[in-house]
Formats: sequence, C-alpha cells, structure tokens
Amino acid sequence: MKRQRNHFSSTIFLFLFLFNFNVFGHDSDDGKMTYTSKNIIGFENIFDNAINTQPDQEVFGYLRFPDEINDKYPLIIASHGSLNWGEHHLKYLELMRQAGFAVFAMHPFDSRGTTSTVGDQINLTLETVIWDMAMALKMLWDDPRIDNRKIYAAGWSLGGSAALFNAWMPFQQEAFEKGESFTGYLMWYPGCMALPDVDDWDKDLMQIYMGAADNWTPPKPCIELVSRINKMGGNAKIELYPGAYHTFDGLLPLKLWPDAYSFAECEFWVSGETKTVYVPNKGEFDFSDPQARRRAYETCAIKGKVMAGSSPEYQNAAYVHLATLLKN
Repeated sequence: MKRQRNHFSSTIFLFLFLFNFNVFGHDSDDGKMTYTSKNIIGFENIFDNAINTQPDQEVFGYLRFPDEINDKYPLIIASHGSLNWGEHHLKYLELMRQAGFAVFAMHPFDSRGTTSTVGDQINLTLETVIWDMAMALKMLWDDPRIDNRKIYAAGWSLGGSAALFNAWMPFQQEAFEKGESFTGYLMWYPGCMALPDVDDWDKDLMQIYMGAADNWTPPKPCIELVSRINKMGGNAKIELYPGAYHTFDGLLPLKLWPDAYSFAECEFWVSGETKTVYVPNKGEFDFSDPQARRRAYETCAIKGKVMAGSSPEYQNAAYVHLATLLKN
C-alpha cells in the first residue's frame, strides 16, 4: 500500500509539472509567449551587423508564476539540452516556481520542429539558443510583472552553454541596448569548449553543476574557467560530483550513447577579436559553413564513447543544492 501511495504521489507531481510548463506540447496556450529570434550559424554572425544577415525565426516559451500573488516576481529563464525537455528538468522548474520565481521555459526545439541535436550540433546551433535566451530577456525586461533586478539564466547541457555565453560581456554589449543583464547564471553540465579567449565575464553569480566523469561535456575546462573568473573578481562556483556522468540528475539509467560526440579531446576557442573558432597552432575553422563545421568536430570529437545517465548517489544532489541557493 505504501509503495502504491508513493507511486500515486509521484504521478500527481509529474502531472502538475507537465501542466504548469506545457513541456510536452499540450493543447493549452495558457502562458505561451511568442517572440522573434534568429537562426544563426557561426559565432561571428552574432556580432556587428552580421546578425542582420541571419534569418528571423518566431520562437515561443511558457511563462508560469508562483501561486502566491505579488506585484512583481523574480524570474528564471530556462532552456533544455540536446534531447529537449525531460521529466527531470520539470522538477527543477517547479522548485523554482515554489521558491517564488516566475519561470519562463524556452522551447527552441519545438519552435523549429527539431527533436534532438544529439550527434548533430549543426541542425540547431548553440549560437541560435544563445540568441533565443538573450531575446527572451529583452522581451521580459520591461514586463510589469517581473522584477528585472532579479532575472537569472538557467540551462542544462546545450541550454547551460547558452546561459554561459550570455555571461560574456562582449556578447551582452552586442545583444542588449537598454542595459539588460542577467542577475546570475545556473548551469547543469554546460559545454565549456569553444570558449572566448578573452576572459571578460559578468561578475554576478555563476553556479555550475557537473559530474566529474562527464565525457560528453568534460568538466576540466569548466573548472579552469571558474578559477580564472574568480581570480578576476567574479563569483563563479562549481559543484563536482565524483564518478557521475552527463545527466547525472536524470531518470534514465546510465548507458552508452553511441551517436553522441565526446568533446573531451577538443581544444576549440572563439577569438575575442574576430569571433571565429580556432585551435591553437592549428588554425581557424569556418563554423558558419555546416560542412566545414562538421569536419572541425571530426578532428577531435569522438562518437561511441559517451556515457550518460542517472547517478544513484548524486541524482538529487544538485536539486538539494539549488533549493538552498534559492532560499538565500
């Protein structure tokens, strides 16, 4: 009987998560917000007038508010990873809402009819999700229901990488015209590969959660980034879980993902001057050309070695840490 009761409770909570954030595309448009973004290929095409050469794209997300009525709410803008929204994400989104935050769940994949970027990081690029997140901030910045002194970026994997790039000051200067900026950045296993070679980062909170054994988005460059940011007066933190892999907080069991790229051997950088991608001593790669970009990945990224899935020991660790963080 106790097991049945626990199962029933879990089912009810899952239903509430799905209802609140419409993650799996239910018919209701309640809370749906549509805005204009871009389909971008090539980091250099974000900057200067090049952004105007990239095609417009209508995108959407769902905005949900806490149950408690207030004049204004702090906000978290969140994006999923390479497999779209999953059940474990919803637990976090509901935690944020219960902690008093409005939550805007971005839908970069559903907006474009994309189901996954696993094994293909070109059909929908990181640059595109970076821009989607920035445009969501611009859309909600002057919303009278939102306290724009407290807007956080959040994301998992691909979405975490998008949150990270939104913390790079040259990007903020390019994307925002009215002083818009996130108050902090919450990232689960982001890709810290292909980072800018100029460490000019937002000094607000950057919180990263990673498995120490992650070979999809390896933790080493993230650890090094946190160290560099803090030496420059920033406020970056990383929770590293021993023996845990990518999606350590998920529900799927740990397994081999044969189509996923391991970027553990890659040393890409983005030039702070030209915004093009390069490898030291090996030259530049044209990430604005899909075939050239694929060839660049194939010089270092390896398929057939990526492990990902739940960690029995640390599945709830980041959730517990975030719950404490949101109370402060």
